[in-house]
Amino acid sequence: MRSRTAGLALAAAAGAAQAAEPPVVTSITWVVSNTMAVPDGDRMRRPADELTQWLQGRLPGVVFKPVVANAERSWSLIREHKRACHAGAARTPERERLAYFTNTWLVPPPQLIVRHERQGDLPLDGQGAVDLPALLGDASLRGVVSQGRSYGPALDAMLGASPANPLLQRVFGGDYGSNLLPMLMQDRADYTLDYPNTLVALASRPAADTPLAALPVKGASDPVISGVACPRTPWGRAAIHLIDMALGTPEGAAMLRDTLRISLPSDTQLAYRDAWDAFFKLRARPTPGL
Repeated sequence: MRSRTAGLALAAAAGAAQAAEPPVVTSITWVVSNTMAVPDGDRMRRPADELTQWLQGRLPGVVFKPVVANAERSWSLIREHKRACHAGAARTPERERLAYFTNTWLVPPPQLIVRHERQGDLPLDGQGAVDLPALLGDASLRGVVSQGRSYGPALDAMLGASPANPLLQRVFGGDYGSNLLPMLMQDRADYTLDYPNTLVALASRPAADTPLAALPVKGASDPVISGVACPRTPWGRAAIHLIDMALGTPEGAAMLRDTLRISLPSDTQLAYRDAWDAFFKLRARPTPGL
């Protein structure tokens, strides 16, 4: 009887050990939200594609299947525990309850992008920053933002607390808002929120006449951490571990810093140099606990 009991105990222990083994990750639905091209010297580069290709080269046993999706679709896949990872998601407390993250970029906060002729109508503080809550309550200016997209904790809170304004459109798109700046340029809206790199990409287009300006938003000056997000499942933890180990090297950190560099104006690069030094020093190593 004793030997039988011991045998059952060993079998149970073996089963538990086998159940505890992380899933094998063989393919990832790789959700990309930003496919913009930016100039680097005499050539155009696509940072999102470069991240995908770099990871594919370091993880040959994993097939990356890129899919372009907007915020709603991206996070639906995460919530539904699909075997999908979001390639460039802003980190927020709400999202961290849904997904495992590994950091990729430290980006300047979104700014208010406005048509030049409407700048004089904006509510500004003494430093020239936009009072966004006041603007959102203005019934004379037409705003547009991406439905379901995170603009970072500070701006998300302002948008969430704003009263309903029929002149603020929340629109869907195929990605994270590449249709919004054209709406401003076509005079279908007066302002939107976006990162500084969008104007860099827009200015690179042939014969682009950019009647737009970017202004800081009061109370939203902290940079935003962006990362890869995978669902909070055993598969998601295994996937994020593989991705984090690949990125957590000096080569990975250098690649990420370079793709961020080409996406931002030179004055912004200079302003964030010290913060980037600290951020990418940490990124050059695997993330503890992942």
